[in-house]
Amino acid sequence: MDLHAFIQEYTDVVYHAANPEAAARFIADPCIRHEHGQRVVMSLAENTARIAGFLASVRNPRFEYIAALAEGNLYASAYQFSFEQDGREQTLSGIEIFKVEGGKITETWNSPAGQGAWG
Repeated sequence: MDLHAFIQEYTDVVYHAANPEAAARFIADPCIRHEHGQRVVMSLAENTARIAGFLASVRNPRFEYIAALAEGNLYASAYQFSFEQDGREQTLSGIEIFKVEGGKITETWNSPAGQGAWG
């Protein structure tokens, strides 16, 4: 599997096309999210609701992968995304790692995104 193409398709279909229900094509049920200080096991329904909530709170989200590396079943990226919220254009950046097994994202490692684009 070409992980670069898979993650880009996930981003385009789910976020850029604002179709949270399409997450079922890409995210395993359940999926583990590793965050600072906690490990969260989320069902597909919870992930879909999380994505829908985000999409409902912003307009025109655009993700860009500034640097990415795929090795085995892991995909790591430095990303930035811009969106409009409350009438203001914003850009955030962060790092995320995806683990893909059997054609689905089974785990992610997330750190909180920071204000601004990568410098």
